[in-house]
Amino acid sequence: MTDDYYEGLTPMSFPSRISPDFQAAHDRHLAWPKSFGFLSSEPEEAHHLKGQFPLIAAMFYPNATGSELDLGVDQQSWYFLFDDALDEQWGQSAERVRNLVGLVKEGTTGVACPLPLASAFADMRRRSCQEMPQDWIRRSSAHWSSYLDHHVEEARSKQADSPMSLSTYLRVRRHTIGVAPVIDLAERLSSCVLPDHLYELPHLSVMREMIKMFIICDNDIVSLGKDAALGEKNNLVLCLEREHGLSRLEAIEKALHQQKGALQLFTTTRHALLSATGVSQLDPTERDLLERYCTEALQPTIRGAYDWHHTSTRYRM
Repeated sequence: MTDDYYEGLTPMSFPSRISPDFQAAHDRHLAWPKSFGFLSSEPEEAHHLKGQFPLIAAMFYPNATGSELDLGVDQQSWYFLFDDALDEQWGQSAERVRNLVGLVKEGTTGVACPLPLASAFADMRRRSCQEMPQDWIRRSSAHWSSYLDHHVEEARSKQADSPMSLSTYLRVRRHTIGVAPVIDLAERLSSCVLPDHLYELPHLSVMREMIKMFIICDNDIVSLGKDAALGEKNNLVLCLEREHGLSRLEAIEKALHQQKGALQLFTTTRHALLSATGVSQLDPTERDLLERYCTEALQPTIRGAYDWHHTSTRYRM
C-alpha cells in the first residue's frame, strides 16, 4: 500500500512536533528491552529498530526529555514486543493469549512476573505511576486492562478463522489500537493531568473517540498490503469490502472518508469545547488545564500517529 491514496488529504491544521531529545533517546533506547532479555540476536535487534519507536514517542510526547521521554519510548517498544509475541509465540490459540494477558495484567498493579513481557510491563507501569494522582492511576489501569482483554477476543476470531463483522471489529479495535494508554501517558509527560470531572467532559470523550477512529483508519490503510499478504482478515478496509460488497479501491476510499470525518469532528468538537461558552462554567485554572490537555496531549497523539505511519517501515512488506 502506498501513500498515493492520501493525495489531497490534509491530515490536520496543527503542526508536526518532535522532542528535542529524540536523537539521544534513539541512541539509548535498546538498553531497556535488552535488560529484560529481548533483542538477543542481530535479526531481532534489526527488526525492532525498523519500527522507529523513539520517533513515534518523540512525536507523541514532544515536551518530554531525558528519563521522561525514555518512559514514552519504552511504552512504544513494549507495545510492539507484545504485538510481535502474539504473532510469533502466543497467538496460536485464544487460550494461550488469555494466559499471556493474565500474566501481563498483574503488572497493572506493579507486580513483577518472571515472564519478560510481564516484568517489562510491570517496570513500565511502576515508573508511569510514580507521583501520579489516584484519578489517573485508576483510569490508566482500566485502559490497560481493556487493551489487554480485547486481544483475547481478537485471538478467538483468528482461531475460529471467522472474520469479525465491521461493528465487532471497530468495537474491539478501539481498545487494541492502544490509543487510550498513549493519551494517559501524554497527560503525565506534558503536565496536563486532568481530574475526573474534567476528563469525563462529553466533548473530550468525543475527541478521544475520534482520535481512535482516525488512527484505526490510518493504520489499517497503511498496513493493508502487508495484512492482505499475510492472510489477516481483520482490517478495516477488508471488513468494508466484505460487509458492503466493495472493491478494494472503493473500500479504501470509504475508509479515507471515515478518517476525514473523524478528523473534522475532532476539530469542530475541540473548537466548541474551548470556546467561551464551552468552558464558561470552569475557573481560569481549569480552562488553562483543559486547553493544555487538548494542545499538548490530544493533538500530538493524532498528528504523531499520522506522521509515524507514513515514516516507519513497520507496516510495509
